[in-house]
Amino acid sequence: MSRDRTSVLTRRQVQDLSRLRLAPYLVTTLYLDVARSAAGGRQGTLRKLVRDAKTRLGGRELTRKQRQSAEEDLATLDRLVRDARARGARSICAILASGSDYEEVVDLPHPVKDRLVQEETPYVRPLAAMLNDYPRYLVVLIDRSRARFLAAHLGRIQELQLLSSDVPGQVRTGVHRGRGNMERQIERHIDDHVARHVKATADAARQLFGERDYDLLIVGGPGEPVTDLREALNPSLRPYLAGEVAVDLAAAPEDALAACRVLIGEVNAKRDADLVEWLVDGVESSDLAVSGTAATLGALRRGAVATLVMVEDYEEEGAECRSCGFLSLEEGTCPACGREGGLRKVAYLSAEMMDRAANAGAEIRHVTTEPAARRLRAMGGVGALLRFRLV
Repeated sequence: MSRDRTSVLTRRQVQDLSRLRLAPYLVTTLYLDVARSAAGGRQGTLRKLVRDAKTRLGGRELTRKQRQSAEEDLATLDRLVRDARARGARSICAILASGSDYEEVVDLPHPVKDRLVQEETPYVRPLAAMLNDYPRYLVVLIDRSRARFLAAHLGRIQELQLLSSDVPGQVRTGVHRGRGNMERQIERHIDDHVARHVKATADAARQLFGERDYDLLIVGGPGEPVTDLREALNPSLRPYLAGEVAVDLAAAPEDALAACRVLIGEVNAKRDADLVEWLVDGVESSDLAVSGTAATLGALRRGAVATLVMVEDYEEEGAECRSCGFLSLEEGTCPACGREGGLRKVAYLSAEMMDRAANAGAEIRHVTTEPAARRLRAMGGVGALLRFRLV
């Protein structure tokens, strides 16, 4: 049984979801852009998705139990969307199978293409593409006798484990002659215990980092233990150290996350700046990148996109052919299949483009920080790093 709202998502979790089978029941997967409900149409969108899903179910050969589970899934979606709207979710991915009492909801930070799929396994390709957009951070907070491990991802933080070591208390300074040597021996004894604690913390960090598929490491706590921890980190882990934060080990998870946000913002700004620089270089020098909506659509059609890059607030109206799925900036006759009036308006071309990129196995990256976002907007707000040159 699983009924959960995932707070921190890893590649391994997505891989596990891709292999999830809850036989004999179908698994229902919903992607829905929740935040646009204020503009109207989201409830209508869900109703249409459910109505179409019921029609498809009607044409499938299913046992009574399979059909009952799939229909219960569809009835549950309205509650999940209401809950998501109440907590302010941008978009959601909901995976459920009522017959197996399985339900998992992942809040997503960007628009998604609205989609409802009922198959033997969850439809996780959009989730896998979005993972590349958001680094997963292992956060290690340490003092002289304790260490706390947390995971930060998609703007949330999750407790992992607490490590406690048996370290004697501090020595009081002696006032009697002859006690200095004993006190120094005790201090060395305490320092040895602290050093063992730091090493145990470094070993645990290395193990967690490898086991749970993190991208970057953050350390924090009072000064000296953090410095010692940085020095004790395994050489294989040091390249992934994003930096250090000043936060008390006993801080609430939300306070720890707030302390990490400034550092995460700096890391994201560097990633965004590098990404846009690669895009500019590819457009101007190597022909291994394109910018602007029209050129990016052309690269998507040819399967040339390795990484789709867009500013967070990129929005563009466009059109999709109802016959062959061709994407265009304008409505009218489809140039691909020739259907008159086949190209019909889609309000949010960005979601369609992300969906095509994900289906082609491309990475999807959003540029969220300045000045990189401003630079990308000047190029049309969207672009792509290419697998091969377009000739």
